[in-house]
Amino acid sequence: MLQFVVPGLFQPLSLWRADFAFEPVAPHLLRLCAGARPVTVAVRGLENTLFAALGHSVAAELPFAYYRYCLDFGVPPTQPLVCADPVWMRSGIDQVTLNATLPTPDHAAATQLQALLNAHLAQDGLRLVSQHPQRWYLLGEALSGETAPRTVPLSQALGQSVFALLPQHNRSYWHRLLNEMQMLLHDNPHDINALWLWGVSDCAQPLPLTPRWDSVIGNSITAQTLALAANVPYQAATALAQTDYTSGNHLVILEDLALPALGDNPTVWQTALDALQTAWFEPALAYARSSGSVILNSADGREWHCQPPAAWRFWLPSSASWVQLLESA
Repeated sequence: MLQFVVPGLFQPLSLWRADFAFEPVAPHLLRLCAGARPVTVAVRGLENTLFAALGHSVAAELPFAYYRYCLDFGVPPTQPLVCADPVWMRSGIDQVTLNATLPTPDHAAATQLQALLNAHLAQDGLRLVSQHPQRWYLLGEALSGETAPRTVPLSQALGQSVFALLPQHNRSYWHRLLNEMQMLLHDNPHDINALWLWGVSDCAQPLPLTPRWDSVIGNSITAQTLALAANVPYQAATALAQTDYTSGNHLVILEDLALPALGDNPTVWQTALDALQTAWFEPALAYARSSGSVILNSADGREWHCQPPAAWRFWLPSSASWVQLLESA
């Protein structure tokens, strides 16, 4: 079995079709989905979808920081922690929006800004660390037990109004701390004016997850982190042909469409889809036609179980339509 998780695949299309008469071009994808069985799943968002498939409770905080820290540092954390990724927030008349494009500080900028913030955070027993300039962590005992906040993954907050998505539980403490860090970052020259906290984790090994796949395939930190969490091999690849996928069950995480979807850019989105067509969906179509099982999940509460009609069933449609896919599930 091949299971694809492709955030941004369908989410913007209804609006784009209505506003711009935008009609995507993806013949291999539509043929793959001919006769696909739609299924509604009870979880939305990339990280939530992935961890729920491993048996993690939908109602519980994602322990994402633990696994990503292990990936970045090569050792487990020694304190409770949370991902504290640098972001840019835009203030409007009645809302504050998280910019869909993330800042790209270098190591020198990250070190400088963390030193500035750590001088303030020390009074709360907190500190920032990082190995990668775009992936920061906040560590301290305030992130454990009943004082720990409930958070929303960064991928679900990008491009959104942030007020309803800020850390919950002990809101006054965490919102005050975030406001203080924003004031400290206000005049810095690195296009970073806030940190997004998400994926609170204890420093102890999280509860075991239940692997569903023999490997995780992709080209992103999310894919690497999930492979580590699931304790299965990670296959780094930019095309299905670069992987060993013909036997066993494999998860493919493709994030190329997410940012163009959030940025409301159909042209860039279509260019990214063209590349996915050639590298992933065309060989997946051949795999499905040779009796392989393909599942397509768009990380928005919908997935399709794909089995294109056999050649002898010539009377069945050979291709799905966008209307059919957008109205399914």
